[in-house]
Amino acid sequence: MPTKLIENLVVDTSAFINNAQLQEIGEKVITIKDVIDEVTDKRQLRRLVVLPYDIQVKEVFSENIQFVTEFSKKTGDYSSLSTTDIKVIALTYQLEKELVGTEHLKQAPTVQKTVIASAAKPNNIGDANSFFGSAKICEDSLQDDAEKGVEETNDVEDSEDLNTKLESLNFVDEENDDLLVSIKSDQEDESEDESENSEEDSSDEFGWITPANITEVKKNLNSDLVEEKPSVVACVTTDFAMQNVLKQIGLNVAALDGKVIKQLRTFILRCYACFKTTSIMTKVFCPNCGNKTLKRVSVSLDENGQQKIHINLRKPLTARGKKFSIPTPKGGKHSQNPILCEGQRVPQQRVTKQARIKNDPLDSDYIAGYSPFVTKDTNSRSAMLGIKHNGGSMKHWMRKNPNEARRNRK
Repeated sequence: MPTKLIENLVVDTSAFINNAQLQEIGEKVITIKDVIDEVTDKRQLRRLVVLPYDIQVKEVFSENIQFVTEFSKKTGDYSSLSTTDIKVIALTYQLEKELVGTEHLKQAPTVQKTVIASAAKPNNIGDANSFFGSAKICEDSLQDDAEKGVEETNDVEDSEDLNTKLESLNFVDEENDDLLVSIKSDQEDESEDESENSEEDSSDEFGWITPANITEVKKNLNSDLVEEKPSVVACVTTDFAMQNVLKQIGLNVAALDGKVIKQLRTFILRCYACFKTTSIMTKVFCPNCGNKTLKRVSVSLDENGQQKIHINLRKPLTARGKKFSIPTPKGGKHSQNPILCEGQRVPQQRVTKQARIKNDPLDSDYIAGYSPFVTKDTNSRSAMLGIKHNGGSMKHWMRKNPNEARRNRK
């Protein structure tokens, strides 16, 4: 039975990078302009030109972007999502709201509950802290064993007396053959019961899934009797943070090479210095101790409704920024010191008055000076540091960093 295509398929950048055959997944391929701008490789750009299907580029409304942003902050995935990722999720939510509705969608994420089954209490006799039983228990057990031994010897003597009496009697086999009644032995009864049970087991095997009939069961599951409900809107992506937000909202996720998350998670920030937690995912410094020691961890609820934290011990804590000493703090209006706490004051990094002068000879209030051209500021402190009008500049301790991720230009 051929699988039904998704009517509206929202595509992330990973689908174009992996060269996925999207015409076999969805009828309409929809994306945003930012996704196409992220494709920079020459080979991938050639593939985009000769695609066997049309790509519809749509704009996302601001209210949908705001909803996805607030929702991702509640799930704890906001720090792992880029602006393009949030827009792709918002476009999926927008199409779902227009074509299907929002009655089945969640307005807030739910924390997963973990229920632990209680183990059966063992029926222990005696003190659990001691390996051997008490002296009284040992004496009672010895007396019971002695009584059992006496009873067994008496039974053996009685059976020997009966055998001697039966041998003394003279029975004629020919005369007493007619008087004998065929009595089934216990072994014959057990054999018949086993045969009946084997027949019942063989009849029950038709209802169980075994290695012998698993192929037939799969064929029956894929038969026309099983109706497949086509999805109206779905998003195809390999980003696990995006999949978590999409599934938490209630949107459909299309699998690309089977890369789909198995369970939903909610994240918070935990300080590994004071072990306090916070649900505000935009925090950089711990609200309790003030250190930059926050780490993202997943949480769930146990059977008592208490919050349970799941710490990934396989991922060690990084020592980046803790090996070497920090630079000496410097003063002045153009100081560039590393931010070490949340309420640290930073300079405004403003340019000089001379750099802000604009010359407009056509202005009615223009007064001609000794030159009609604007002089460029090149000797001031702000000009030497490369401070622009918008105040953006790279920090001096980040320059010439071999560990910095740089974009390769071709």
